[in-house]
Amino acid sequence: MESSNKDQSKENLTIHDVAKALGVSASTVSRAISGKGRIGEGTRQRVLAYISEKSFYPNASARSLAQSKTYNIAIIMPEVKDLVDMPFFHTCMHGAEEIAQLNDYDLLIVTTDGTNTKPLERMVNNRKVDGMILTRLYKDDVFVKYLKSTEIPFVAIGNSDDKDLVTVDHDNYGGCRELVSLLVSKGVGKVAYLGGGMDQTVNIRRFAGYKDGLESAGAKFDNSIVYTNLNSKIQVAKAVEELLKTGTDCMLCQDDYICDEVVHHLTEKGISIPGRMKVASCHHSKLLDNFPVTITSLKFDTMEIGRKACQVLLSMIAGEEVEKETLLEYEINLKESTKM
Repeated sequence: MESSNKDQSKENLTIHDVAKALGVSASTVSRAISGKGRIGEGTRQRVLAYISEKSFYPNASARSLAQSKTYNIAIIMPEVKDLVDMPFFHTCMHGAEEIAQLNDYDLLIVTTDGTNTKPLERMVNNRKVDGMILTRLYKDDVFVKYLKSTEIPFVAIGNSDDKDLVTVDHDNYGGCRELVSLLVSKGVGKVAYLGGGMDQTVNIRRFAGYKDGLESAGAKFDNSIVYTNLNSKIQVAKAVEELLKTGTDCMLCQDDYICDEVVHHLTEKGISIPGRMKVASCHHSKLLDNFPVTITSLKFDTMEIGRKACQVLLSMIAGEEVEKETLLEYEINLKESTKM
């Protein structure tokens, strides 16, 4: 019996748990905690004493317990070493923070390596947040599996085949498909592809768009000019060197980071853009604004995806019905780097 009471003291108390234990109504507990409404002083003190003894939460969280809200949401970000090279996540975070503040919520930032669920577990078990935003989705996502086992609302930025998952994403597939089809239709010959890890859903969608874009334009897919899992400057440089020997006419880069490395390497070798080699990116950021030649790219509103993800999450927290999948628009910017 002693073991049972010990285990119960570690559980997340709710108003209904307190009410049942003390033999009072949930509304009585709520009034005692909030300090509002008519309630006898003796009853109030009895409720507060029980919470102080049994509750997992500190006394400062009493009002949140009464309202069943913490007014915190968490945004799960890749590790800092990646953020230096990928401005997307910074901007996305600012968009989410903007909406959170407008709704009197605070945004807690959690950085992870994509495999360790412990930071999320602590937040859920300690009832630190009302919901979470995942900024990166993996093919077999351990965060999704964990969060689905809890009752906490969460939104994932990305695309998923899981129809029960609430996602917000840019139309990466449609954008890449249209960009590749457009380049081929304008006379660009062999379009190579340089990408990162294929365990990330955004990369999978962009590569699928590349392949289908070739097909829609009547061009043949050639796996020999496809390079994926490029995770370092050395790997990107090696891929560029090899592609220069294949008669490739254009290097389509999966994201701004890879495109930045490709352009730097071509420039160092004295390869003219677009004369000798055309270059395009499936994602635009300020990284690509520092070259003498302007870069053809897909432009997405990164602030907007952060805002939208936060809006959807807050609707879920409020108990409202939301769309399972939200796709945001893209813009194709044809610039000097692919000029014929």
